[in-house]
Amino acid sequence: MTIKEVAEKTGVSTDTLRYYERIGLLPAVPRKANGIRDYDEFFIHLVSFIQDLKSVGFSLEAILDYIKLAKLGEASSEARKQMIIEVQNILLNKIKVLYTMVEKNSYHLEHYNDVLLPQTDKLMYRFK
Repeated sequence: MTIKEVAEKTGVSTDTLRYYERIGLLPAVPRKANGIRDYDEFFIHLVSFIQDLKSVGFSLEAILDYIKLAKLGEASSEARKQMIIEVQNILLNKIKVLYTMVEKNSYHLEHYNDVLLPQTDKLMYRFK
């Protein structure tokens, strides 16, 4: 299967597929005699796996680390699970930060006329 076909099946651009191969997220893709990459179903599954990890907050660097650990087999199972726990904690922290931002924005909305508007007007005199 060509790189274009893999891109169409996975929703990942051809440039991204080449990049994934270059940085080691994908193993070297076999090539035909004319030099054209010749993907098989394994690559479709691997790209989907990478996209899945990205969708839950893994960086490409973390995915590379995860794959390196996975190559070690069962002995790395707990280390891989720990990576997932770390990503989960990062996501939960981001939710807390966003919640705090929403609370602060709600305060600005509730007190716009008596706090934020006067404060803004007071600061803007220097722009005139």
